[in-house]
Amino acid sequence: MKKIASGLLLCFTLSFANEICDTELIPYKRQFVNLLSENDAYADQYVDRYYTAGTSLGYTSAEYNFDCEDKDSPMAWSRYLSLLGGLNHSKMTRFSVSLTQDIYTPYSRVALPDPSDHPYAAYLRLNLGVHHRSGSVLESMVVSIGMVGPSALGYETQKLIHYLTNNPTFYGWGNQLKNEFIFNLNYQLIKKIYLWDSRWISSDILPGLDVSLGNADTHFQIGSRWRVGYNLDSDFGVDKVNSSFSGGEAYNDRFSFYVFGGISGRYQARNIFIQGNSFGSQTGLDMKYFVYDGEIGLAFLYRGMRFAYTYTHRSKTFQTQPKPHNFGSIELNIAF
Repeated sequence: MKKIASGLLLCFTLSFANEICDTELIPYKRQFVNLLSENDAYADQYVDRYYTAGTSLGYTSAEYNFDCEDKDSPMAWSRYLSLLGGLNHSKMTRFSVSLTQDIYTPYSRVALPDPSDHPYAAYLRLNLGVHHRSGSVLESMVVSIGMVGPSALGYETQKLIHYLTNNPTFYGWGNQLKNEFIFNLNYQLIKKIYLWDSRWISSDILPGLDVSLGNADTHFQIGSRWRVGYNLDSDFGVDKVNSSFSGGEAYNDRFSFYVFGGISGRYQARNIFIQGNSFGSQTGLDMKYFVYDGEIGLAFLYRGMRFAYTYTHRSKTFQTQPKPHNFGSIELNIAF
């Protein structure tokens, strides 16, 4: 009897292990260099204010299957960095690292900015991410370490770009936020739900959840994207620098094209770029705690590479802001 019980237990264990490895998911072995640029000039060349520019240069690894063939990897522990996974939750895992800079300026270029206007600020950070892809879910966890203030080199970056593009100079950078070390955590979850799927055209929706906690940015955000195009089973949507959701990189070589639109609502409890440094004097601005973004765009993918453009409409982020703000995003992912 004990032998029968032991045999049944062994069969159950083996069948469970096979269930974990018996998956339609295939790890995508291409790596990526990611270039992402956001600027209000991409939406209106005559506008240069508020969130005026964001630039990110990053690297994303190939996918690993830590459930099966890569289970002996020294990085296999990362599969447990998940709020969704048990041992029977099959997923492919990627790692990412990027250097990102944001620049914020007021409406006016004068040397002494209006205290009711957006403050000068820059944010330079290193982002370290772990990303898990299952059949219909993308889960991402990112740690950001960096600086706000003169050490973020916002003045130097804007001065160089404006010199090269023959644009006017901003004179108030001496009044920017003070230097402050930044530590931020971000968790993001995207679910893919197909509306219809045919040989030539498909449609899906990508509802998402985004939570951020840190001294630069603390918020809770929900929203969704709607896509229509060819072969939507290649990614989870485009990436953004600091708005909406980031869908990560492609996970197959197929050609894909889609247009999309989306909207997200955010409750922001902390925004250093509106409220000012964590210690010392504050800006005195009344921050809007509930904000929203709307977006439209298009994307092309082939052999893992992706080119995308997104137009984003952002609601007012502080009470004395005269009107909402628009900016564009240009993304290029180079697979190798």
